[in-house]
Amino acid sequence: MTEKGNRIDPKILEMHAKVCRTMAHPLRLALLNALRGGERSVGDLAEAVGAKQPRVSQHLGTLRDQGLLRHRRNGSEVYYSIAYPKMVQACDLLREVLFEHLRAQEQLLASNQDQNRNQRREGADMAQLRGFLGKDLDLPEDRLYDGARHYWLKTEGARVAVGISGPGLALTVALIDLEVFSEAGDELVLDQEIAFATTKKNMKYFLSPVAGRVVETNGGATAESVNATPYETWLVKVEPEAGWQNRLLEAHVYARKLQGGEHATPEAAEAAKAGKSSPTCKSIYSGIKEG
Repeated sequence: MTEKGNRIDPKILEMHAKVCRTMAHPLRLALLNALRGGERSVGDLAEAVGAKQPRVSQHLGTLRDQGLLRHRRNGSEVYYSIAYPKMVQACDLLREVLFEHLRAQEQLLASNQDQNRNQRREGADMAQLRGFLGKDLDLPEDRLYDGARHYWLKTEGARVAVGISGPGLALTVALIDLEVFSEAGDELVLDQEIAFATTKKNMKYFLSPVAGRVVETNGGATAESVNATPYETWLVKVEPEAGWQNRLLEAHVYARKLQGGEHATPEAAEAAKAGKSSPTCKSIYSGIKEG
């Protein structure tokens, strides 16, 4: 008997845990999946899972020793098969649970992001920028802005998070890639390249608006995420040098600066609507090289 009422025999639980420990390796799971269609040789399995044959043989041996695989020899070749086909079904079922969990986590994350955005709209102070390339924008007051390169910088204790502001993104809707160059421990200097974005025609280099030591980078930042949530997606976090705030602008000053420029004119709005970056210049990023 494996169960007594609602109580499972402890020996069965120990065996269950042992099997789970044996299978707790991505390569072993890949090998079980590769064997779902029937018996295969070690060489064939190594090619199927993209691993070297000695490493595959080692993991096959572990699965065999625990009774999960059968094997036979034919000359110099060793062939393996699954001892209990229900193991494949169990793996499939577990993956289905995993996918459901990931979907639930994604939905929760999306819900939290929507809630955070709503809370910012309702409770956070925002500087209004109207008619910028034909769009109305709200700039969070809880950070400083680089008026030339269109970055935002937000203090987080002794560090500063650096991201790209909404106005800076107005001309980068065609981004197809975004990468962060810096790594934790790097020392940034002012105007050092920290990221680049590739458009259909140009490669744009984003220059650091602050000097200091990089403590964290956001490898998950993409052009899509920056465009979708510019004030939630940061590129790097830096321990800045003293006086880093001196050359930056508060949100309302930054908004006023942009409001008085050529990009907040009816001509700029028409140019943007026609797919042009500006009626008089190629880019609003004065700190970006194109080529």
